[in-house]
Amino acid sequence: MNMEQRVALAWRLGKAEAELQEAVRGLDGSPASRTRYAQAREEHRRAERLALVVLGAQEASSHVEQVPAT
Repeated sequence: MNMEQRVALAWRLGKAEAELQEAVRGLDGSPASRTRYAQAREEHRRAERLALVVLGAQEASSHVEQVPAT
């Protein structure tokens, strides 16, 4: 993963976090606020999942590179 991709991933996660916080502040019991919250929560989960997959793949790759060839 290059720096541009890392920045894009961090930006997506940050934006999802900000939207989730805003949606929580806007919860007033109305269907619209609950829908906004559910959508924000789902986007946050997707962004988090992607970050974990990417970071996990990088971590696994670094371990594989350290295993001596037989």
